Amino acid sequence: MGETLIGPDELELAVSGLSGMVGALLLPAIGAWLRVLLQWIESDRSGLGQQPRLSGLQIIRAVLTSFALFFFFIALGRAAGELREIRVEAPVFAAIVTGLIAGMLFWAIYAAGISALQTDYQRAKQTRRIK
Repeated sequence: MGETLIGPDELELAVSGLSGMVGALLLPAIGAWLRVLLQWIESDRSGLGQQPRLSGLQIIRAVLTSFALFFFFIALGRAAGELREIRVEAPVFAAIVTGLIAGMLFWAIYAAGISALQTDYQRAKQTRRIK
């Protein structure tokens, strides 16, 4: 590897930030692939009526989310490796776990907020229809 252009403190912050990005993208990537899997399972069932098909948009969303997750994961690995080279006994694992947990919590709060906004919008839409 080459020489690092930033200092060890900035590199440690980069490791924490990249692990937060990985944590924030981990659950949406898993969820996107689970949605694709469920659509695939439902499209294979036999029965009366029109069969649901696999959604191309869901597949594209799952692939793009996974691509972004792997991009940040590889960048995290490189940054952690360079930090480990600079500081022989760098506490990289603690920074990564803390960043992952913070990223997952950020995503959970974001998802809960979006879900609440969608519920409020649907409720307001229903009350406008009733009036």
